[in-house]
Amino acid sequence: MISLPQALALYDMANQIDRLRFQLRALAPGSAPSPLSAVTATVHALAGINVAVSDEIRSRLNGGLSADTMKAVEAFSAALSPLGEAMTELGRLQAEIALYNFTTHPMHRKNPSVLEGRRQRVAELTTECCEAADEILEAAVGELQAAAIALAPSPARAQPATPARSPLAPSRPGQTHATPAIPPSTAVPAVAPHAAKVR
Repeated sequence: MISLPQALALYDMANQIDRLRFQLRALAPGSAPSPLSAVTATVHALAGINVAVSDEIRSRLNGGLSADTMKAVEAFSAALSPLGEAMTELGRLQAEIALYNFTTHPMHRKNPSVLEGRRQRVAELTTECCEAADEILEAAVGELQAAAIALAPSPARAQPATPARSPLAPSRPGQTHATPAIPPSTAVPAVAPHAAKVR
């Protein structure tokens, strides 16, 4: 069961998810809550990946379900669960940052001690949610890549067999030149001239 197109589609989706993980790492908490716009952009990108996975499944269900197509549908379907878990983590983070920006900060701007405590909580939650989402997405990438490898043509089938070793190639480690069995200057012709005349 080998299908290069299905394998490439799975690899492409794995790469999209992997790129999203770089966006997650950019949400490092630092000394202030992550900007709401940055978190929202990451959530939007993850939502786009969810839609893309659903489209991949739907396009295959509308065609003929060969064995390799069914395997691809299974792999894409399995990716929806971790993508949903990652969305939950980012949703928690976005809700907390929105609460801090629009409720906590206006209410406690004159109370630095309270504000600092809430700010610290948001920073901790940023680390917690981003690390959890990154771990979840990393697992999803691994599963998609494994499914792609299972469907990709084997390199052994795609390439010709390894040619026989040249007589001049080293015969064992440490030997730089192997001596030819018959020196080129004294090699016997395939058919001796006199042998060709005798019947």
